[in-house]
Amino acid sequence: MRKTPFNLDERNVMVILRVSGVMYYLTLMALIATLLYRQFVLDQPLEAYQDIANILTVNVLVFLGLILYLGGITPPRMTIRSVVALYLGFVGLGFAFTIFKYTVLLGEPLSLDMFLGNLLIVSAICGILVLIWAFLAYLGSRRIEKKISG
Repeated sequence: MRKTPFNLDERNVMVILRVSGVMYYLTLMALIATLLYRQFVLDQPLEAYQDIANILTVNVLVFLGLILYLGGITPPRMTIRSVVALYLGFVGLGFAFTIFKYTVLLGEPLSLDMFLGNLLIVSAICGILVLIWAFLAYLGSRRIEKKISG
């Protein structure tokens, strides 16, 4: 047994991990609520909260990538159909939020050019993210296979 200031058994570690996960989730939700409040209620300019938005975005993207890489989601569970479904879900959600933001929250009319431009931007960003995450999942499964076999 390793000598540490805290001799933790598996139950203690699981409790700490569960509490950490819940607190991480609550922190993310609080940051998102703060961003939405500052943007839509206080009508602050983007420069006033851009740093928080950047930190939140990078945090979530890296978090998902690390879960896929370190979790070793295996390619048999990750089929082309599931990757395409994930991509379409992200595009739909991102585009629905974009339309909601411009039409409901900002009260701007949405022209066909703006509609197609936003669709193109959301599709490209989602495509890049899904490809990166699928590649990280593949690398993670290879890493775990190497650990098991060697």
